[in-house]
Amino acid sequence: MAPEAMLDLARQAAELLVNRIHKLPGEGAWDGEFREGLLATLMEEPPEQGRPGDEVIERAAREILPYTLRLDHPRSFGFVSSATTWPGVLADFIAAGYNINACTWLVASGPSQLELVVIEWFRRWLGYPEGAGGLFTSGGSAASLDAFVAAREAADHPERATVYMSDQSHTAFYRAAIIAGIRRECVRVVPSDDRFRLDMQALASRVAEDRAAGYVPVAICANAGASSTGAIDPLPEMADYCEAEDIWLHVDAAYGGFAVLCDEGKAALRGIERADSVGLDAHKWLFQPYEAGCLLVRDPATLEKAFEVHHDVLQDTVWGANHPNFSDRGLQLSRSFRALKVWMSIQTFGMAAFRDAVANGMRLARRTEEYVEASSKLELVSPASLGVVCFRVNPQDADMDEESRERINRQVLARMFWDDRAFISSASPHGIFSLRLCIINHNTTWTDVRETLQAVERFGMQGVANQQNR
Repeated sequence: MAPEAMLDLARQAAELLVNRIHKLPGEGAWDGEFREGLLATLMEEPPEQGRPGDEVIERAAREILPYTLRLDHPRSFGFVSSATTWPGVLADFIAAGYNINACTWLVASGPSQLELVVIEWFRRWLGYPEGAGGLFTSGGSAASLDAFVAAREAADHPERATVYMSDQSHTAFYRAAIIAGIRRECVRVVPSDDRFRLDMQALASRVAEDRAAGYVPVAICANAGASSTGAIDPLPEMADYCEAEDIWLHVDAAYGGFAVLCDEGKAALRGIERADSVGLDAHKWLFQPYEAGCLLVRDPATLEKAFEVHHDVLQDTVWGANHPNFSDRGLQLSRSFRALKVWMSIQTFGMAAFRDAVANGMRLARRTEEYVEASSKLELVSPASLGVVCFRVNPQDADMDEESRERINRQVLARMFWDDRAFISSASPHGIFSLRLCIINHNTTWTDVRETLQAVERFGMQGVANQQNR
């Protein structure tokens, strides 16, 4: 393409994104289409001859991109939804334009050094020891897999390796354990207590039983912000136990880890600095575009022991001997330059802006808990933890059995899905069907949260009235 044509398309794409971002609050948080409709629109033979680039962009904007959950919408409260920074978006654009493969020092020395710098920032924020390190990954799933492989290698491939996780842990843990070679029957799910934290007594009992039966515990997984409830496991106690039992401690901080940027979050996550490995997702509470996962380990040599493989195609990496080659630290050889977006975002806005944004999410979650507890129509199911609150419609003066409560709350979820601008999700902490808000978007205001809660109350009371009139 001629430079002028390239710039014209870039301007068109930038205008599309900027207009979308600024119009977003006035639109709904979700739009979707059934497969039949999208198939009819999009299934076609690839064109033999090209067409004008502006038409291609316009068609993508009209027929593909609108049909998503708008994760950056200020009322997108389902899952772990966050808004990206504009410098982060531009960083991905620039990194793609430079076509960087952040695999080895020979191929990408500048990007490799910047990744080391950003990893060092993360290390300091967590209070991890000097010499700790890691790498960027696609997300928490890949970080967990890399950690389990490192833990398995550190334990020297025991025949009956077992791993332990809470009943509140993300399913990515289970999947990662299986891929890492842990037999399904050796993945132990430990119950949580009344605060949705891993039960230490149950964990100790299960480990003792397994050791007596000839199993070899290789890793214990802790939650530093469980996806469903935001719960934080007893990290100091788990660190004490793992040190005493010589078991690898991995902390899933994919959602909650960057809460350490503010004082309240740092206090809540005390003990995370003692883990053998920690998974983080900068595309969550650090407001970056996907993909921006990260794995930190106390000793980078544990990753290199697990993943370093020599290959003649890579023999020229001797140029970077005694320099970190990230392909030796994880499952990827071809790797995008993920650290650039974090670096550009923080250079542009400064740390104070990020601290304030994280703290605001926690404040809004506490206000949500207060609202729910003051409401005669709602009931708190799990308290605010980091940015997550679980609750349900359960009017104080309504005579309903548990089946009726669940039916009404499922109806409310469906009404929110189709009839309100906000998007919320559900969870089932300890088997109770609940509505769930995750509030971490830096553009979200109390008005966004309050009006969403009011819509839940309105739809809920309509459901109660309909049930009583049957």
